[in-house]
Amino acid sequence: MLNIRKVLGLESYSPAVKKYFDRSNAISSIYLSVVVITLELWMIGSVIENVVFGGKARTFSWIVSHLSSYIILLLSAVALLVFSILQLRGKNPSRMVGRIIRYGFAFICLAFGIYIGYLDYAKAHQAFAFVTMTIFVFGLFLWRPLWAFALLSISFLAFMYFCGRTATPIDSGMKINVFTMWIALLMTSVNVYTQKLMEAKQDESLDRINSYLKEKSTRDDLTGIPNMHYFRNKALSILLDPKEDISKLAFLYLDIENFKSYNDRYGFPMGNELLKKTAEAIRLVFPFSLIARFSDDHFVILAKRDQIEVRIDEVRRRIQKDENEVQLGLKAGAYIPVDRDVLASVACDRARYACNSIKKKYGRNFCEYTKEMDDEFHRKQYVINSIDRAIKENWIKVFYQPVVLAENRKLCGMEALARWEDPVYGMLPPADFVPVLEEYRQIYKLDMYILEKVCTDIFEAKKTGTYYVPISINFSRLDFELIDVVAAVDDCLNRHAVQKDMIHVEITESALSENGVQLRQAIDRFKGEGYALWLDDFGSGYSGLNVLQDFEFDMMKIDMKFLHNFSENEKIRPILKSIVSLAKEIGMQTLTEGVETEEIFEFLRSIGCERMQGYLFGKPMPKEQALDGITTGKITV
Repeated sequence: MLNIRKVLGLESYSPAVKKYFDRSNAISSIYLSVVVITLELWMIGSVIENVVFGGKARTFSWIVSHLSSYIILLLSAVALLVFSILQLRGKNPSRMVGRIIRYGFAFICLAFGIYIGYLDYAKAHQAFAFVTMTIFVFGLFLWRPLWAFALLSISFLAFMYFCGRTATPIDSGMKINVFTMWIALLMTSVNVYTQKLMEAKQDESLDRINSYLKEKSTRDDLTGIPNMHYFRNKALSILLDPKEDISKLAFLYLDIENFKSYNDRYGFPMGNELLKKTAEAIRLVFPFSLIARFSDDHFVILAKRDQIEVRIDEVRRRIQKDENEVQLGLKAGAYIPVDRDVLASVACDRARYACNSIKKKYGRNFCEYTKEMDDEFHRKQYVINSIDRAIKENWIKVFYQPVVLAENRKLCGMEALARWEDPVYGMLPPADFVPVLEEYRQIYKLDMYILEKVCTDIFEAKKTGTYYVPISINFSRLDFELIDVVAAVDDCLNRHAVQKDMIHVEITESALSENGVQLRQAIDRFKGEGYALWLDDFGSGYSGLNVLQDFEFDMMKIDMKFLHNFSENEKIRPILKSIVSLAKEIGMQTLTEGVETEEIFEFLRSIGCERMQGYLFGKPMPKEQALDGITTGKITV
């Protein structure tokens, strides 16, 4: 039954197909109406010319019948032309009115063709007017096959009926010709309909695909709310709108607290449901605001500043509802735009910066971006944007801090430390650029540069016969994720002909707590290739004993925090003694950082700590100062 309905053209159309058919008919109507208007104006002029100047006398009824026929057809063509132009220009005229005009025009065309064709046949002329009008109506307009069959049949039967009433009889040749014309027009009409229907459905399919792709490009797959691509473009248009008072707007950055714990407790499917729940809460609480999922469990909002904290509290309440086992929270940072040219990505970064500043501060859930934060933010951006140039221009210097043997205070090694001598900010301490480079995953550039400089310095010292000692270099945990550290170290040492025992590989205890696969494999490779492995900042984290159990290191560097309030705190001595004793028990040597007084030095030596480092023996210094100290005997090797 469905196939029969399709063949007859009785299937229901989708809005897209209807729109395509209406547009196709409108285009055809413009061409057809212009042709008909031109023809009828010419015919009206011919009648007038024939009456005024022609030699053949015409009756009044002939003149009236012909002129009225031409004028009616002309007016219907004008009405069709005007409506079709309005439709194509998107003026949205009534679809029903358009169908009435189009069907009326078709009826007038057919009636005109039958009437004029009948008159011509009665005079033994060819019925060109009837043929022309049926071609116009059924060759250009779109008709459902069933309606085309019915209307064509009625038109041809009516024409044959009127012709049969004339004095000229209808012979068999005439009947065959009319029947052949009927078949040809019917097939033409059905073919046009089928072709246009296929095109309409193809267009509809393409529109669906384009709509889907557009939706995918602007919506977050998981939560269904807009993504950052849409957010950035829409925010730009809002900020550039002169009617918008940007001082009353705020960019918000929301971060779900303990989301990782929630995932660990319930699994990723439930974590995804929480993200959907949060997105829905934001959508409901900020109904007229621009929202988007920033990344992971982070969301951004561009909203009016009215009652921002109250609304954020409501979002927090909604996501905490019915959750008792994991203490979910919601931190929020805000940035108030001060100019219309600010990029949405920059505004969101500033709101995120404000949010991150309170991330580990209990009781503080909201923070607005301040001038002090702005200065720090710009310094961070400067570091990230300038790291490549700083390396190329040698703004980053390697400073060396002595490491001495406890038994005789003689130099046995040095630690390579980075210092940034910047033309804008002056001397930047590591705390101003190392965490930033780690945050933006650029730290490997710095560490590889330090390695290169150290190997170069050792090579030059060997070449000139200058004293040199092993150098320890600290590698970030991220280095092991971003590059093949072992291969990079091997390559650098080989290029500079530096022996492996001249480089001590330092890895911090906090890095080991992550227990990444790449890091563990790299440690095993370093160990297998004969490098000395040093455990840096032991005791600064909470997993020290686990690290000692799971990894094999040659040297334990005891964190300087243990020496804080050394003279006043009686617990420090037994703790340090136990650590040194433990290290000896498991076959590790010890080095204590931050030694600044003779009292500390004597105590550490008495408990068996083999090496020490601190201001008592020397601050971090440039290579030239270190070499001068060795050459003049100030530093005993």
